[in-house]
Amino acid sequence: MSFYTLSDKGKVRPNNEDYAESLALSWCGPLGNQIELTALILADGMGGAAAGEFASMLAVKTVKENIVKNLFEKQPEDLLNADKTLLLEAWFQAANLTIFKEASQNPEMEGMGTTIVSGIIYRNGLALAHVGDSRAYRFHQNVLHPITRDHSLVQELVDQGRITPDEAFIHPQRNVITRALGIGDAVKVDRKNLPLEYGDLIMFCSDGLCGYVEPVDLEEIVRSEYNPEGTDLKKLADLLVRGACLNGGGDNISVCLYQHLQKF
Repeated sequence: MSFYTLSDKGKVRPNNEDYAESLALSWCGPLGNQIELTALILADGMGGAAAGEFASMLAVKTVKENIVKNLFEKQPEDLLNADKTLLLEAWFQAANLTIFKEASQNPEMEGMGTTIVSGIIYRNGLALAHVGDSRAYRFHQNVLHPITRDHSLVQELVDQGRITPDEAFIHPQRNVITRALGIGDAVKVDRKNLPLEYGDLIMFCSDGLCGYVEPVDLEEIVRSEYNPEGTDLKKLADLLVRGACLNGGGDNISVCLYQHLQKF
């Protein structure tokens, strides 16, 4: 299997406000051609207990249902030939509005929201969109590259040259995010299309991982298990979660992994 998802509540939090899923769809086209599509979706809820859990679950559910709907209730080519980042953005906006309305109508849900990062892999391309500080990485040519930029206070301070990335990792306000689904009736979404090469490994994670394992150690964990012909993604996910727990495990930890093992 070329994809794997794992979520853990960590060592401190009593419940898990993260929600993550990955799915693959495969079918045979009218000319006998094999068509495959993989999607990764990860969200990190906020708002406390039921509110955060509900927000992250609702965000993932909205994106997943729209992927399936577009493939099986419409012509599959509408999705396959489209700029899938634009579709992801539209689905994020739909999830954002639903969460915002729920929070506005239910006092116990007030202030809830969620980060989200999602990607659709089709043929040799990754369509990527995200809001918040849940991250996406690409392991390519033995180097782990971040392919998203956090929507957070410390990222803005780094961009302004006021602190270094190392200082950002231990900054007391490193958990303050500047964008999330559900906070207003619309949200700005970052999106991009990226090419994939055979053997590339994609990793999505919540800040319970990248906020507790330093970049050099994160890269070393991935490198230690990476196999260009097929990485044991379950073992890698277990090691990543264990690494965060060894460093305190103070937040929920979620990871979605995908390795590109197709040739076109």
